[in-house]
Amino acid sequence: MVFHCLSIPYAATRKEVSLCAFVQKVYKFCGEMTKRGHTVYHYGHEDSNVNCTEHITVTNDAILKDTYGNLESWKATGFNQNVCENSFTVFNENCTIEINKRLKSKEEFILCWFGFGHEACAKNFYDKAVVVEPSIGYDSMFAPIKMFETKSQMHKMHGIAQNAINFGKEYVVYPGFDPDDFLFKKEKSDTALFLGRVIESKGAKLAYDICNEVGQDIIFAGPNIMNLPDTKYCKFIGFVEPNKRKQLLSDAKFLFAPSLFIEPCNWTAIEAQFSGTPVVSTDFGGFTETVDQAKTGIRCIDPQTMLYAVKNINKMINPVDCYNHAVSRFTLKQQCDYYEILFNKLIPYK
Repeated sequence: MVFHCLSIPYAATRKEVSLCAFVQKVYKFCGEMTKRGHTVYHYGHEDSNVNCTEHITVTNDAILKDTYGNLESWKATGFNQNVCENSFTVFNENCTIEINKRLKSKEEFILCWFGFGHEACAKNFYDKAVVVEPSIGYDSMFAPIKMFETKSQMHKMHGIAQNAINFGKEYVVYPGFDPDDFLFKKEKSDTALFLGRVIESKGAKLAYDICNEVGQDIIFAGPNIMNLPDTKYCKFIGFVEPNKRKQLLSDAKFLFAPSLFIEPCNWTAIEAQFSGTPVVSTDFGGFTETVDQAKTGIRCIDPQTMLYAVKNINKMINPVDCYNHAVSRFTLKQQCDYYEILFNKLIPYK
C-alpha cells in the first residue's frame, strides 16, 4: 500500500517532541508501516527524523519562526494549534504541490493526521485518492473515511454533529505503543505523577488541591500554564524529555489524570500502565475504555471517590495487571495490524 502522511504543521516529526501526541502518531505509524514494506511518503518539517520511504520537506524553521516567534516556546506554553495560522497555509500549499508530483493511483491513501488542519490540501484529492483521518482525537471531522481513537470520541463527535454514522466508512482504532519505550517497575516510589499541560480542563488544579489536602507528594511534568506555585507536596518541573518521562512513569505511585473535559483518549493513562503504574482518573470519555476499573486504576465519579483513590490505590492495584492490560490491547503491532486490515478493505476496486 502507498501512504501519503501529512504531518503536523507546527513541529518536526521527531521522537523528542513527546509533548504532542499528533507528532507521535505520525512518527510511530511511518516507522512501523515502512518496516512492514509499505510505501510511506512523509510530508513535514525539514528537521524531521522519521523512518519512511521518502521524506518531503514542506516547512522549516523560518516558516515556524515567522508564524510563532520563539521556536522553543512550546516547552513552556504548549503548541499553538490554530489551523488559521500561516504555518498551516504554507504547509498545505506545499503538500498539494508535492503530492501531485508523486500520486499515481486512486488506490493510494492521503492520511490527514491533524484532521481539519489538512483539509485545505486534502480537498484537492477527493477524486484522486482515498482521503482518511486516521486517528481522530480532536473535536472536528471532515474526511470521507474517519478513524477515531476511541468509541467515546466517535459518539461525542456524532452527538455534536447530530448526524448518523456513515456505516462502512467510520472505525475505531485504539492508539498503539512500543512496550520497549517504557520501563516496567513493580516497586514504586511514594510520589504521584501528573503528566501533561497544567491547565484547568486537564484537572491540574483539582489534582493540586487534593494532593495538598491529603499530603500526597506529586510531580507535575509539563508546561505550567496555570503558573501554580510549588508547595510542600506539589513540585513543578516543566516539560521533560522522553528518557526522563519514562523514568517518571515507572517510578510513580500512580498517574493522576483527573481531566474535567471529555478526553478523546488520554495517552498517558495507557503509557502509565505499560510502566506498571495505576491510574486515578475521572469516569468519562476515553478513560472508560482505557482504564480497567479496580484492575488498572480507579475511575472516579466525584471528589470523595477521588480522595479515597489517592489514599488507597497503591493497596488496591497490582502493577503486573497494569502492564498485562496494556500489552494485551495497546501495542503498536496490534494497532498497525488493524490499520492494515482496514486500509486493505478501503482500497477502491479491489
